[in-house]
Amino acid sequence: MDRLAVIDLGSNTFHLLIVEMEGDCRFRTLYRQREFTRLSEGGIDHILDERIDAGLATLKVFRQKLDEYGVTNVRAVGTAALRKANNRDVFLSQANDILGINIEVIDGNLEAHYIYQGITMLDEFKSGTHLIMDIGGGSTEFILIKEGKKLWAASFVLGVGVLQNLFHHSDPISGQELDALLQHINSVLRDMLPVVADHPPLSLSGASGSFEVLQSMTGDQISHDSVSSVAPDRFLKIADKIITSTEAQRYGMAGIPAERVKLIVVGMALKKAVFEMIRPASILVSPYALKEGVLREMMGCS
Repeated sequence: MDRLAVIDLGSNTFHLLIVEMEGDCRFRTLYRQREFTRLSEGGIDHILDERIDAGLATLKVFRQKLDEYGVTNVRAVGTAALRKANNRDVFLSQANDILGINIEVIDGNLEAHYIYQGITMLDEFKSGTHLIMDIGGGSTEFILIKEGKKLWAASFVLGVGVLQNLFHHSDPISGQELDALLQHINSVLRDMLPVVADHPPLSLSGASGSFEVLQSMTGDQISHDSVSSVAPDRFLKIADKIITSTEAQRYGMAGIPAERVKLIVVGMALKKAVFEMIRPASILVSPYALKEGVLREMMGCS
């Protein structure tokens, strides 16, 4: 059977997905790995030297896994930090050599398209109206879908690495910082409001990242192949608990990986702001996102 692999070089996290095709646009996951490389630490205009080193070290491990599984059909996709950083070529030239392929640095529109392609492989998103939200380290993508069709999509510079660097300097986040953060979010997303007003989403659906933290904090098991839901009142309680917490308190909270402790406050504030804009009936957590969308294209599926 044909084996395919996708590497997602996100601004906070690198992902490796290795699958085996099973025909009829279906696949079986052989291996997946996630590493918090934090390229966006300190902002996305310049990647810190230590973050470059961490990213390259991760790609060496990924290359070993590709060889171990005998995968030759590989695509690697870079997003916000690799779009914006003034020293991205320093990273990309070495990364390309390690992987033996050219990394595709995609713009925000194509990133949103791949997220849409990945999410709509799941039956839950083939009916109803959903606002998809994929929070990254450098950008956040929004896709409004209705009956499985994309109505609208946009990419905004609202990644958690960017927001944390701009607004979260106190411990816990101060009221002044939180107000400034929320004003910024509302200003950046103002063009989205008439769109969701015309097509009210039944759900706010999150792909990967801090939505997985939300799910794990409910005590539910994270699934890699099925959609999960979180009740809105439960979400609001968890969000408020995180937003008002100190860093030390978050290290002690079950369900928050240590690597997400610093960025989760702005991530939850962003989710809560969007929730209050649209007041959805449910919150869904999708295991599929960009890498599954790229995989769908590799498999030649419409």
